[in-house]
Amino acid sequence: MGVVDSQATAESDDRVTSHSRLLSLPPYLFIGLVVLLLIVDSCRTSAADLAGPYYDLDGPGEEVWLDSSIRVVVDKPMSFEEVEETFGIEPQPADCSQCLTVVRAGLGSWDDWAPWAETTVVFNPDRLKLFQAETDYTLSILGKRFPFRTIPVPKAVRFSPSPGRVEVSTTAPIVIEFDRPLADNPRHLVTIAPAVPFTPRWQGQKLILEHERLRAGCAYRVILWPGIRDSADHPSQERYTFGFTTVEPPAVVSAEPGESGRQRVFDEVKVVFDWPMDQEAVEEAFSVEPQASGSFHWPDAKTLVWKPLALLYSTTYRISVGGVSRVGDPLAQDFSWQFRTEDPPPPMIITSGDGTVVLTFDDQGSKAQVEAILDILAENLVKAIFFPVGRWAEQSRGLIDRMKAEGHLVGNHTYSHANLTKLSEEEVRWEIEHGAGEGLLRLPYGQRNALVDWVAADLGYRIYGWNVDPEDWKEVTAQEIVETVIREVRPGSVVVLHLQGKHTAEALKHLIPLLRQAGYKFWRPPVRMPQQGSAEDTFTGPEEA
Repeated sequence: MGVVDSQATAESDDRVTSHSRLLSLPPYLFIGLVVLLLIVDSCRTSAADLAGPYYDLDGPGEEVWLDSSIRVVVDKPMSFEEVEETFGIEPQPADCSQCLTVVRAGLGSWDDWAPWAETTVVFNPDRLKLFQAETDYTLSILGKRFPFRTIPVPKAVRFSPSPGRVEVSTTAPIVIEFDRPLADNPRHLVTIAPAVPFTPRWQGQKLILEHERLRAGCAYRVILWPGIRDSADHPSQERYTFGFTTVEPPAVVSAEPGESGRQRVFDEVKVVFDWPMDQEAVEEAFSVEPQASGSFHWPDAKTLVWKPLALLYSTTYRISVGGVSRVGDPLAQDFSWQFRTEDPPPPMIITSGDGTVVLTFDDQGSKAQVEAILDILAENLVKAIFFPVGRWAEQSRGLIDRMKAEGHLVGNHTYSHANLTKLSEEEVRWEIEHGAGEGLLRLPYGQRNALVDWVAADLGYRIYGWNVDPEDWKEVTAQEIVETVIREVRPGSVVVLHLQGKHTAEALKHLIPLLRQAGYKFWRPPVRMPQQGSAEDTFTGPEEA
C-alpha cells in the first residue's frame, strides 16, 4: 500500500527564520514556552485521540458506498511511516498503488512538531470502486478499530423464462425480478441477442422487457450489465446472463392424399399441423394448381380440410399451404405436395355398339301397363332392358321374374329414383345397393357427377344412358311417340321409354314394325359365355359407344 506525502517541502528558508526569532526571545520566556509545549504534547500523545472515521458518502444513511473515501483525523502529528505501519483495513480491498494519503495541518511552519497539529489519513482519495457490496469491513489505526458496512446493491434473483427453458412462446414477456425496488434505468444496460426490438419497463422490483415477436426455434440470450440502479441509486455490480429457446415453428404433420396412388376427384384434401393455426391466414395462403374451387372447414384447430367441388380426372394437382399459428408464428417453410387424380370410369353406354336398336324401359307402372308392354315384346320377339325402381320391384316380384324368364335384362335404377348428385357418398351407395338388377345402372334424371361415377364403378356397375327420348312419361300421344323415335333413331340408338307411360304400349305396337320396315334390327342379349373353371355364365353387358 503506497503513501503519498502531501506536506510541502519547499519552505525551508521560512523555517530557519522562525527558529531564529524564537531563539531571540528572552531566555526565561523561551524556556517556559518549551516546557509548556512539551507538557501539552505529552498529554495529547499519550491520549492518541482519533476523530473519525468520516465517510464521503453519495447518499443518506450510514453505510459506505463502494467508491467512498474514508477519512480519519488523528489529533497529533504523525509521519508517513507511522501511518503506514499502523493503518489497515480488513478484509483487504483490491490492490491500489495510490489508495492512502496523509495530510498534516499545523500553524505555519511549526506543523512538524507543534502540539496542536493534526494528521488526516484518507483512504481511497480517488474514489475507486474498491469495496464489495454488503460487506463488513474494519479500519484500524494506532490500535483502534472502526467497523463499517458497505451499501447493499440490487441483485437479480428470479428470471422468466427460467434459464435454459425450451419451447418458450415467441410472445412470452421477459421478466427479471430483483431483490429491491428499481429506478428507471437506461436501455443500454440490457441486451437481447439475437437482437430484437424491445422496451424496458421498470416496475417495482421487476424489469419487464416488452419485445416484438421472437423468432421461433431460436436460442436467445439476455444480458443485464452492471450499473442497474435501485430506488436508492445504488448500482448493481454483477453481470447477469441467462438464455432460453423459443418453440419450434409450426409445421405440417401429415397431408392427404399422399403422392402415391390415385385420388378420387371428389375426395377431401386434409392437412394436419402440429400447432393450432390461424384459420384465416392458412386459408388465404392455400393454393391449388391447376386452379380448382372448393370449400374449407376445420374439424379442430390443427386440421384443415378442403372439399373440392370437382377435380379433373387423370390430372396432377399441387397443393401449397402457408400461414401462421394462432400466436402468429409462421410455418418453418411453406409446405407443398402433389398427387394425381384417378382415371375416369368407363364412359356411359349410349349405343348398342353393333348397330342394333335397344329398347329400354324405366321406372314403374301398373300391373296392366307392364304386362301390356311385355306382351307386345313377346309377340314381336324383341328383347329389351328394364330399369325398374327398386322400391317398386320389391312389391312386383312376379313381373320382375317374368322379365327375366322371357330373356329380358333387368338393370338398376336405384331404390327410390333419387337425384344421386344431391346425396352423400353413403347415401349414393345405399340407393344403388338396394336397387333392382345388377351390372347396368341407369341414373335417375340422367344426373351424374364424379362421386356417382366412382361409387357405381366401385359397386361393379356401368352407367347405361340413352340417345332417343320421346318423353312418353309426359302423356304425349302414341302418334307423337312413334314420330319422335322414327325421326331421331340411328343405327345403334338406345331408346328410353317408361313403364308408366299412358300410351307407351299402344305406340310400341306400331313402332316395332316400322323400325323393321326401315331396316333396323333389335338388340339381343349377348350369348352368355361360361367362365373358365366355372359352370356359371357371365353377362358382360352391351358394348359402349
